[in-house]
Amino acid sequence: MRSPRKFMGSVGLLAVAGIVAAIGAGPSFVSGADHLDSPLVKNDARLDITDVYAWRTSASRTTFALNVNPLTTKADSPGTRFRPNALYEIKIDTNGDARADVAYRIRFSSLRTFADGTNDQIFTIKRATGSAARRTEWTGTTVATGRTSRYGLSNRIASVLGGGRAFAGPRDDPFFFDLVGFKHLKARILAGAVDLGAVGDATNCALDDTDKAAKLLSCFTGKDTFAGTNVSSIVLQVPNFMIGGTGRTVGVWATTAMRVASGWQRIDRMGRPAINTVFNITDGEKDLQNLVNPIDDLGTMKDTTVAVLNALATVVGKAGATPYTATQINAIATVLLPDTLTIKLGKADGFLNGRKPSDDVINAEFSLVTNGALKSDGVDLNDSTFSTTFPYLAAPH
Repeated sequence: MRSPRKFMGSVGLLAVAGIVAAIGAGPSFVSGADHLDSPLVKNDARLDITDVYAWRTSASRTTFALNVNPLTTKADSPGTRFRPNALYEIKIDTNGDARADVAYRIRFSSLRTFADGTNDQIFTIKRATGSAARRTEWTGTTVATGRTSRYGLSNRIASVLGGGRAFAGPRDDPFFFDLVGFKHLKARILAGAVDLGAVGDATNCALDDTDKAAKLLSCFTGKDTFAGTNVSSIVLQVPNFMIGGTGRTVGVWATTAMRVASGWQRIDRMGRPAINTVFNITDGEKDLQNLVNPIDDLGTMKDTTVAVLNALATVVGKAGATPYTATQINAIATVLLPDTLTIKLGKADGFLNGRKPSDDVINAEFSLVTNGALKSDGVDLNDSTFSTTFPYLAAPH
């Protein structure tokens, strides 16, 4: 992979004194968990990772999901596709050193377009291990081939060598969040508001966000910004012995890359939800986060993570809640970084142990970063019912 530092150039960190102003401005206002999280990913939605999931399917099996193509409307969904010859990867660290030990690599080819406006593609999945898994390249043992599912038609499921299943195609976006309420919350924090207020207070929400009487939670209405939108999903289910073994804690993340003259250029990376969106500030920092690897995260973004947590602690204290201490903030930053989604294979899912599509990660993260002062955005369920059978994500709108 091309050097991210050469690709991006030198990226400086904001001083702590400027963090509060920075966190309310720019692209973070239009981002979801990881939707449209940096300038680089906006060049091609097919490479923009919206969310990554890893959850216990049974005592001996784990399911991963990687979603791209954010905010796809129902009208646009029949024609959506994956980028031909791009590289989509699910990477797994089996020993806790923030380096990939197993990689599942997916590429798409042979696009067919049908009279009803739908399309399909052949997908191929390779599995690489050891040092090969750490690189960005099209190598490994082919473990599955199949065709993507066409919009509105039955699911196509491919078998995976060694036991497992694979799916690729359009699905309902399982992420749910009141993004509009969150935008007002951040703007009002910037303006110096300290009163949390009540969710759904229409009269107060009508106030200008710069009004010192504006309350922080008033504009949360419980409306899911992502309701009615779809994504393109890659869902892979494998036996635990292929990814470290039942009982082992592994770290999971996904990447996308595009072919360039010199090889592969990374475009996006994601592990836990909203890490890049919330804790990186400038466009340059957000792009750099996507270009480096988890092992680099403590060096590249711990300072900004601590600074954002400090800014939130100030707001929490003014709002009458108990802010975290400096020691606690440092410990939280160390838990959140490196940005990998950790899961103990075979263990029942829970907070900081994997991520199911139905998990309300926003409520959990609100509570975490504010020491319980903010507990909910008012959106507690997805707009569509999840399936109980593979690939588990709801059918597209």
